[in-house]
Amino acid sequence: MMHLIKLEMRKIKLGGILRTAIIANLVILGFILLLCSDVSEGELAFKDYTEALAIIEMFVKATFVIYASVLLARIVVDEFRNNTISILFMYPINRKKLLLSKLLIVCTLTFGLVVISDVLISMGFYFFNEKLQFVTDPLTAEIVADQALRLVANAAAATGMALIPLFFGMRKKSVSTTIVSSILIVAILNSGGTTLSSIIVVPIMLGFVGFFIAYLSIRKVEHIDI
Repeated sequence: MMHLIKLEMRKIKLGGILRTAIIANLVILGFILLLCSDVSEGELAFKDYTEALAIIEMFVKATFVIYASVLLARIVVDEFRNNTISILFMYPINRKKLLLSKLLIVCTLTFGLVVISDVLISMGFYFFNEKLQFVTDPLTAEIVADQALRLVANAAAATGMALIPLFFGMRKKSVSTTIVSSILIVAILNSGGTTLSSIIVVPIMLGFVGFFIAYLSIRKVEHIDI
């Protein structure tokens, strides 16, 4: 299994993924700072750190759920669409292990990027807030601890949600369907501002749906006619 994962990692070019993640982080931080600077004089962009960190979390989760669909489209759906996966299936490689290795890469990257990006952007916001006072309330240890727990739960939920587009992409064997479906999921989840995404049970339930879809995909791969 580890050998398969290493082979797949070579194919996806981790350096390019990290560069994209860095650019995404800078864009999100820049957008958050732009929101803060666009408020009327005497008003605050966020009432407290809890609200500010929730907004950052929402943007990070949305960004990397969509980016995960791009990875899924590239290393899973596109190989089935172009039939290049059949070359690998000619070798004595278990199909389930092959697909599992691909999905594990996407899951690991999604979880890691969500956690690291959220931490880095939050630190960046804290640095600028110390200078510009977007939020006047102090950042307490209690807020940090609560946010850390939420971050782990939301990162796991985002990882599961990122797998939902696999269902639509594999049915159509379409890269565009995979990506568009992830955009729709993110749009629906955040259609009421932070309403749905802030209710922790909603992304967690969607996360379970995503993991279940991945499980079904792995089970069925042995019977897919390439």
